[in-house]
Amino acid sequence: MESENYVAKLNEFVQRKRLELSYEDVGCSGPDHIKTFTLRAVLNGKAYPDGVGKNKKEAKQNAAKNAFSGLLKETADSTEHAAEASTTPVRQTSINNINYICWLNEYGQKMRLIIKPMETTKLGQFNTVYCCRFVVGDKEYPEVCGKTKREAKEEAAKLVYDDICSSRTTETGDVKYSAVSSPQKEKWSQNEDDICDRTKSLSVKTEDSSFTEKNFISIINFYCQKTRCTQDYILVERCGPPHSPQFFYKLVINNKEYPVGEGKSVKEAKQSAAQLAWFALQEQQSVDAKSKNMPTSTSDSAIVVISSPNPSKDQVCYNFIFSAFCLNSACVNSNRFTSEFDSIERVGKGAFGCVFKAKQKLLDKYFAIKIVRCKEKALREVGTLSDLHHSNIVRYYTCWMEDSEYQWDSPADSSTTSQLVPSIKSSTKYLYIQMELCDTRTLRVWIDERNTQNVKKSLRDFRRREESVIIAQQIVSGVEYFHSKRLIHRDLKPANIMFGQDGEVKIGDFGLVTTETDDDAENLMERTEYKGTPSYMAPEQKSRSTYDRKVDIFSLGLIYFELLWNLSAGPERKAIWDDARSQKLPHGFLHNFPQEYQIIRSMLCMKPEDRPEASQLKKEFEDCAHALYTLKQMNRKIRTV
Repeated sequence: MESENYVAKLNEFVQRKRLELSYEDVGCSGPDHIKTFTLRAVLNGKAYPDGVGKNKKEAKQNAAKNAFSGLLKETADSTEHAAEASTTPVRQTSINNINYICWLNEYGQKMRLIIKPMETTKLGQFNTVYCCRFVVGDKEYPEVCGKTKREAKEEAAKLVYDDICSSRTTETGDVKYSAVSSPQKEKWSQNEDDICDRTKSLSVKTEDSSFTEKNFISIINFYCQKTRCTQDYILVERCGPPHSPQFFYKLVINNKEYPVGEGKSVKEAKQSAAQLAWFALQEQQSVDAKSKNMPTSTSDSAIVVISSPNPSKDQVCYNFIFSAFCLNSACVNSNRFTSEFDSIERVGKGAFGCVFKAKQKLLDKYFAIKIVRCKEKALREVGTLSDLHHSNIVRYYTCWMEDSEYQWDSPADSSTTSQLVPSIKSSTKYLYIQMELCDTRTLRVWIDERNTQNVKKSLRDFRRREESVIIAQQIVSGVEYFHSKRLIHRDLKPANIMFGQDGEVKIGDFGLVTTETDDDAENLMERTEYKGTPSYMAPEQKSRSTYDRKVDIFSLGLIYFELLWNLSAGPERKAIWDDARSQKLPHGFLHNFPQEYQIIRSMLCMKPEDRPEASQLKKEFEDCAHALYTLKQMNRKIRTV
């Protein structure tokens, strides 16, 4: 009935199910006397249909009604699927807040199996680690650890859930991936052929596609189970609007972190993380084989298998999994770039190498692939980016080495073909870096476009002033983040600042990055080197004195000045720029940009200790943005009077 209080009913449901509820104000429309308001309910990050009303109360009531109706439908659907669990393949539910312990107990009752949790504790480096594993019937599952007893038990139950679901959706119905059997029932010596058979079945067929894709989560589970390794999927970040979230997970195996995987759901992100970890394990296996000088490979498959007089159980397991996986999925390829990516298009080229836009087949998503010769600068950039996760820093995903460089012939060269060109020198390696795809227009282009206006018009351009402080806020946010990691960029300039696909500012090119460690003699020497772009270098950086993170603040001050002031391309440009480096800003700058004038002068102080920290600048930029907004509102009122 319309008279029902759906807000109260939804609140009761949320409290009972321990969900997170919020209401988003979508907006209002119509003239003042007959406005219509729109709100939507968001539960655990999932947005439900909008509610519309003549006032906010009515809109909220309708939004709650839509969400409550949607939840009832989802509950009915999940109940229907649970009832069919014993006769039909289990489908992965779209709701991320499954109570895996409850699900496992219900599964045990339906299947008449004894579910027994085995809980233990271990002494960690700093605190107690809680561990749990489940015995389901006569099958024992791998141990999972967590920060609390509840977390460990929930993750252990989830492992069972994933295994049961994945085994029921395997392509071959009679061969399934199963958990570890009881030790007394089987021995390693009797089980090597079984490992190979099971590994071949670790693929699932999706309902919405005709091709078979690997279930990397199951492959990793199986690998860790046999090698007695601990594994943990860690949520790195969640972003995006409620109706289209993006999840970022990384896999940690025996305290070793692997590259971050991305997906539109938790399951997809974990699948991606598992895939990246598996590829890394394969690469490590190949490296280990070469270092021990005892690899053997078949002429037609090139699969590396360690040949040892007395291979360990872990080694036997790994070789079986690795060989079966490669033979079954044809993963051995001449080049990982061309095998995993398509729709390849070159978007940048320079002395450093090339950048390509390419779509990863597995995720059906575009990335930037930077291909450079494997040198110190490239390795330095990769090493730094792999540890940085910030919305205003270009996101790094993974990298790999190849013996060949991908060559692209543009239409201008009367050909659109591409090819892999092996290195002439056998020792030359190429580094393929997979990163977030950004707009090809850098901040340098943004500034040059706005400088096409005449100077007088540029000074009256309030929009440019607003956009400049917004850009500066985002840059300083990224700078504050990597300074907190004790890193110095050393080459901040407009050409190294990009825009993401959503228009967000992204700091890139960490090829000259260095750490700020005072007790390291080698690092102190590093921080006297003449590295960077001279026109944006701080005085102490140019004079080869020992410098610190404040060199980035000086560069940022010059960038902010360039964002605001229309610098002509004529001969007077150099004189204006040199004066600005000495805190002498052009005539008229103080009059047109009084608040920005004070901020920029503080950033361009000759002594590093007189320059503000990035955290202080962040606050000053916020105050400046607020002052501009207030000024804009006042001007708007004056015009309407």
